[in-house]
Amino acid sequence: MTGLRRKLPSSHALFVFEAAARHENFSRAAAELNVTQPAVSRTIATLEAHLGTALFRRGKTGARLTAEGLRLRHVVSGAFAEIGAELDALARRGGGKIPITLSVSTAFTAHWLMPRIDRLHAAFPLVDLRFQMIPGPVDGPPDEVDLAMRYLTADPGAACFVMQEAHVPVCIPALVDQARRGEVPRLLLEAAGTAARAGPSLSFPDYAIVLQGAMIGQGVADGWINIVAHWLCEGHLLPCADTLTLGARDCYLLNRAPPERRATADLLAGWITAELHADLARLDGIFPALGIGALRHPRPALAAQAAPPGRGVLQGGDAMDD
Repeated sequence: MTGLRRKLPSSHALFVFEAAARHENFSRAAAELNVTQPAVSRTIATLEAHLGTALFRRGKTGARLTAEGLRLRHVVSGAFAEIGAELDALARRGGGKIPITLSVSTAFTAHWLMPRIDRLHAAFPLVDLRFQMIPGPVDGPPDEVDLAMRYLTADPGAACFVMQEAHVPVCIPALVDQARRGEVPRLLLEAAGTAARAGPSLSFPDYAIVLQGAMIGQGVADGWINIVAHWLCEGHLLPCADTLTLGARDCYLLNRAPPERRATADLLAGWITAELHADLARLDGIFPALGIGALRHPRPALAAQAAPPGRGVLQGGDAMDD
């Protein structure tokens, strides 16, 4: 191993090379690694200088691997896969669990997943579920996770469709009449681009708190259906409008698990989707005028212009996601 260290400028260079080689694009590798594109370019250049050979041919359409780069990618990718598989095997032998990391918002976790966490554990007794939880708008690539819930303006392929984006104002049953008359404060998420609302309002940095405020009778919240579905089914919250507001995105669960965990992540994505679809079907019977059941089906085309520049996902009071 001492000899291997001398052959590389740093062990980090192998991780950067693997991502760049897999994407054959330095910008996409940078997004995955949460660094800048120039940082990836510099690391690759340093590695090439250290090895004395070119690994990529740079061009306008990306960075194509040379013959030497292809050979190194084959070796590095295989070694990483073996290491990952052995680490998972060690985890299973040590605790009998397969680690799966799920990237979702705190609101989705608190208000939709937690009420059914016992059923999830019963369905996946060998899964050690871990969370990457985000309080505000969920943006950026799903790095270092196995599953990520994201709203996208186009079908990404190799992903599990969950539902169409939609929301409706919600409040506790005792406030519905007042809310319809506009006599109840609005509870909003603090987010860039949130439009000002007329009348009294309260803003919070976490959509989970927005919904908690609505549930204890402090006002009306914009209820994104994938998050409030459970509380609507249970009658703790009710719609205080007669129509849904449809977004321009569809919700997907992106599977980014390595090969040894991909099948488990697929099963978990399917379970989450089936549970949510069951909620939507139930809500279609409770509130037929809203047409919530139709949200289970993807739209043929999405309006690409709906997403603000640099924002792949919306979440929260006005701009929101999972």
